[in-house]
Order: sequence, then structure tokens, then C-alpha cells
Amino acid sequence: MVSITAEMVAAAEAEVTEAEQARAVAEEALMESPNSTLRAQELAGALRRVAQGRTNVRELREERERQVSAERAAATREELEKAAGKEITAAGRALKSAREELESAAVAAQAGLVALMRAAEAHDALVQQHAESLAGMGLDVGGDSGGASSFQGWTVKARGTAYRTAGSASVLACVAHRVAEARLEYPSVMVGMLEYNMGRVVPEEREDGLFGKLPAPGRRVFPEVPRLRVGG
Repeated sequence: MVSITAEMVAAAEAEVTEAEQARAVAEEALMESPNSTLRAQELAGALRRVAQGRTNVRELREERERQVSAERAAATREELEKAAGKEITAAGRALKSAREELESAAVAAQAGLVALMRAAEAHDALVQQHAESLAGMGLDVGGDSGGASSFQGWTVKARGTAYRTAGSASVLACVAHRVAEARLEYPSVMVGMLEYNMGRVVPEEREDGLFGKLPAPGRRVFPEVPRLRVGG
């Protein structure tokens, strides 16, 4: 970017003054020879140079003012940053530590969720294996023990205790919903999506009661919203 100096603005203003003088001469010449095409062309050229010169001066002045303002702002900002040096250093140190802690927690959460889904996959494979085996022996789920499949998945009964496939995606959605419901402020779009749109495991809707006795996630307490008073 070219730096605009006061001298450059002054030079442009001088050019406008010269152009205006030339225009005045051209006007007088045309008045003396009003029918002269040459004199008319000379005046038109002089008027064009005046207009261009004025535009150039205006643009140079605006750019000069902008640059001066930017230089002053930069100087002021430098002074402000110098005065806030300790706060800036403390902020950088604290935020770096907080970011590292957050990213470490994300890594641990990812590993935990992978372990969760692997456990769900192993659980479902085992349920299916035993359901097929028991069903092959002629035992359905009409009694205390047996195996069967339905649109809900595979089910095994072992001496009255039921086990049913869950689906790793449904398990993931269930755990995510439990955490989101405990940690996000109500109402939350994410909680609603996880609750109604993701096919999560719902313990109350399963005969095997999977996840029905899990401890609740640590709940975040939000300030109570003041109630709107109507009337006196």
C-alpha cells in the first residue's frame, strides 16, 4: 500500500489550481470565438481535467485521513496492550492450560465412547448367538428360557431373565442424551433431538431393563429464571 503524504495531497491540489486556470483561459477563448470547434474542444478538455483533478484530490485526502487515523489507532493500541501486558500473559497461560485440559477430556471421551460401542457390539453379538442356539433347540421366548428374533432385534431368556440386542447407535444416543439432559440448559434443541429422533435405548420400554439402574450423570444447576408477575 502506498503511503499518502501531505506533500502528495498539496501537489494534487496545485494541479487542480492549474487546471482551473487553464479552464478560465479556455472559457475566454471560446467567448471570443463562440463558433470555433477547436475552442469548444479545448474547453471540454479543460473541464474534464478539472473534474478529474478534484476527484483525485478528494480520494487522496480521504486515504490520507484514513492512514493517519490508522497510525494513531495503532499507536494507541500498542500503548493499551503494553499497559495490559500482565493480563494478556495471564490470559494466554490460563487459556492454554484450559484448552489442553479440554482436548485431553475430549480424547478420553472419544476413547470411552469407542469402548461403549464395542461393548454394545459384543453384547448384541452374544445375544444373537445364544438366541439362535436356543431357538434352534426348539425353545422360543414363551417360557422362562429360549431365544427369538423380531423387528426389535434378538431376545434371549435365561431362567426368566431377559436380554435383548440394543444396537450400538441406540446405546450411543442413550448415553449422549443422559449427559446432554443433565448438563444443558432447558430447553435444549440437542436434548430434544437425542430424545425423540435418534432411536435411543429407553429402559422403560425394554423388557430387559437395560440401563435402567445406571447412576445419573452429574447435573449442572442453572440459575432459576424469575417468573413474570401479572397484575399488582
